[in-house]
Amino acid sequence: MAVVSKKDKLIEDAQKFALRGQFDKAAKAYEQFLAAEPAAISQRQKLAELLIKCGRNDEARKEFETIGKHFSKNGFYLKAIAVYKQLQKLFPVDISLSMTLAELNEKHGLVANALSEYKLVYEFHEKAGNIPESLSILEKMQHVDPQNIPIKIKLAEAYLLQDKKEESYAVFSKVSAMLLERSDNATFLKICDRIQQFFPDTPNFMFEVLTEQVRQGNASVVLNSLQNSLRSNPHNKRAWDLIVEAYQQLEQPQRVKIAYQHYLKFFPEEPVAMLGVISSVTAEQNFEEALQLLDQYEETLITSGFIQQLEQIYHSLNKSAPINIRILEGLTRVATASGNETETSSLISKLQTLRDVSGSKQNDSIMTESPAAFPDVPLEVEDSPAFNTGSPGQTALSHFTATEVEYSPAPASVDELFDEPVDSVRQPEEDLEIDIEIDVDSPFDSPDYEAETTSGHDNWLDSVGNLFDAITTAPRGVKFGNEMEGSDSQSHFDLGQAFKEMGLYDEAINEFRQASQDASRRVECLILQCACLRERGELEKATTILQSLLKTGLNEEENCAVKYELATSYEAAGSKEEAAILLNEINTANPDFRDINSRLNNAASAEALDFSDEDLKDFEIK
Repeated sequence: MAVVSKKDKLIEDAQKFALRGQFDKAAKAYEQFLAAEPAAISQRQKLAELLIKCGRNDEARKEFETIGKHFSKNGFYLKAIAVYKQLQKLFPVDISLSMTLAELNEKHGLVANALSEYKLVYEFHEKAGNIPESLSILEKMQHVDPQNIPIKIKLAEAYLLQDKKEESYAVFSKVSAMLLERSDNATFLKICDRIQQFFPDTPNFMFEVLTEQVRQGNASVVLNSLQNSLRSNPHNKRAWDLIVEAYQQLEQPQRVKIAYQHYLKFFPEEPVAMLGVISSVTAEQNFEEALQLLDQYEETLITSGFIQQLEQIYHSLNKSAPINIRILEGLTRVATASGNETETSSLISKLQTLRDVSGSKQNDSIMTESPAAFPDVPLEVEDSPAFNTGSPGQTALSHFTATEVEYSPAPASVDELFDEPVDSVRQPEEDLEIDIEIDVDSPFDSPDYEAETTSGHDNWLDSVGNLFDAITTAPRGVKFGNEMEGSDSQSHFDLGQAFKEMGLYDEAINEFRQASQDASRRVECLILQCACLRERGELEKATTILQSLLKTGLNEEENCAVKYELATSYEAAGSKEEAAILLNEINTANPDFRDINSRLNNAASAEALDFSDEDLKDFEIK
């Protein structure tokens, strides 16, 4: 006969007392056992559950915290989360538990769950007026999810309240860049308006952000904003420089040329625009137009110090037309302006030789007056869809009213600068007949934008609060996109299992819902949610969902799993015949499915021993 140890006897006694409902005695037995075996985590958990039944919640908390710390220390974060979630239900107003849960979820990579818990802590401190503590939590939240724009906006606002303007400005700048990348121009403009309100010393904030994006190689994300800005104020030289740089980065030479032409329309004395148009035409190998432009703008460019650039243009033309007198004359003028006497002498010699060969006819053609680069037409400036490729409702950042200004000759019509992308191959001139017209006398009223940007401080904070509330306190909250990475899905699935084992069915259902975003485990997660519903007494709802699942296109394994869980629900509801039918169907389809054989045998044994009153009528004990 086997000898029963004292520890085994304590476990047996504890189980007997628990079955009889004598929870105090059962707890005492477990306490005696744990005094000898303090590392027995499973027995400690049973003790904690018994202490709850005895109403000794504070003592239960000590046991649960011991268990939770053990799991956390050893890297079993999901088990630790399940333990602290149990504690959170016992002590819902203890914010330290939410903080612990947030940190555990963060360590395991459960972003949405971590944000949900951090948000509870943040709201607690904000309500209590603990500004430094609430700011600290926002910083933690940003660390958990660096791509979450509502959190960043909230953090920037919090920095402002703490007079940490440098930190606030840095966060606002990052938010602005992210908004541009996501093409959220409406919110971007709100941020710019906010910056102008609180940082009056940085009036060029928007262009700092746009410039930084172009420098980082993100030219495509800033085009809409630059176009809107130019619609509002085409006299912004910085915007023209930046949009040219953006098109250059995107390798759209035709757009570069058109942008320079418009640049020159509004800044007829700007040498950068002159040089840009000439360089673009030269790159297209349109020699005649390039020479016309050089005749018109060369003197200004030399005076402005663009001698080296002019020399490069003339050399480029000379490579393709090495015996052109006009080109050699231009090179001579440039060499003279630069003070290069040797080069000047050499070019004069070449010119003389070329003139001698070509004769007076060529010389006469040189002296012919060159036509103007662009036809002389009146400039009509009004709002044009050519500047507007953004979505309806998107408007410019600022407004202006300007008096009429006399302009030098400008292009009458060009390709739609801001419409569909233009191929790098030059189009025929007849295809470029769309004017870009902006009314400089118009105040560019934009009621929709004004309604958004002229709202007061309170309205802004309300809108930020609404964004921030996207982080719901339910763990399902914050996630971009509908699909989830496999690792995330597995974590939520495992946590759901842990919650289910501890009887935390609401929490388990939430986790299985998140895990079900992974299509490969969707059916399994739905089945487990039904199991949780059944365990918390909602048999009818669980049964209905499982019955509906059977009607979908399931594979054999999934079909058996649904029937297995549905049979369990039928048994719990006392519908043994329906359960037996399903179990037999599973056995026919897959005899090796789980424990189907033992369940069928148990059902048969129970039926054999289930005597009716008629069966027992003549039964007598001898």
